[in-house]
Amino acid sequence: MLPETRDALARYDEWLARTMKSPDAVAVTTKRLKRGAQEAGRRMRNMAVGVFLVIVGAILYGTFVAPLAFAGVVATAMLAMCVMVLMASLPASRRVVPKLEKLPEAPLSQLPLHVEGWLEAQRPALPAPAAREVDRIMAQLDKLAPELQRMDPATPEADEARRLLSDHLPRLVKSYAEVPVTHRTSAEAQAHFRDGLKVVGSEIDRLTSDLARERLKALEIEGRFLESRYGVKKD
Repeated sequence: MLPETRDALARYDEWLARTMKSPDAVAVTTKRLKRGAQEAGRRMRNMAVGVFLVIVGAILYGTFVAPLAFAGVVATAMLAMCVMVLMASLPASRRVVPKLEKLPEAPLSQLPLHVEGWLEAQRPALPAPAAREVDRIMAQLDKLAPELQRMDPATPEADEARRLLSDHLPRLVKSYAEVPVTHRTSAEAQAHFRDGLKVVGSEIDRLTSDLARERLKALEIEGRFLESRYGVKKD
């Protein structure tokens, strides 16, 4: 492929990534918005608790120490407002970003969640065209997580999933991050990175499908056992 053609395709992909939202991107964005709503709810709860404590303190003071009078009521209102401002200005609770070297040590059942947290922390430094592939992988991790929770960690499939998620995928992202900044935004570097992400995404799809087929096979075996055990015939 000619360099001019590669550059043109890279610009088109970047424009497409900015203007179009895939279902996976929508799902990931919805998840981020949900976390934002939870954070807003936490702040509102803290503000309500703070104001409640101020009011309770004022009532106790007026009951057992001295009447509040007008000045006391004004002071209570001002203190309540200060508490609300203080609670609203507290820094947002931060998600703990798993360290790269700790990913292989994560329990298999929690591995997708750890990898997703690590990948989301790296996402701002990734090229815009690769965002769609990253969103796709993050959505796939949500689908894979329930299967890994039921998987025996001692099986070969578990080892394969662990290598893919805790080694191959982070190594790909790290390799891209280590490319010099002057070349990182080149069409060639971005194309290699996106191609690698597509391969990882396809492998996650394959792994999820294989695990689903195993569940279906187990269900079929159980059904046949019941038929043979109780002599029930299919219609």
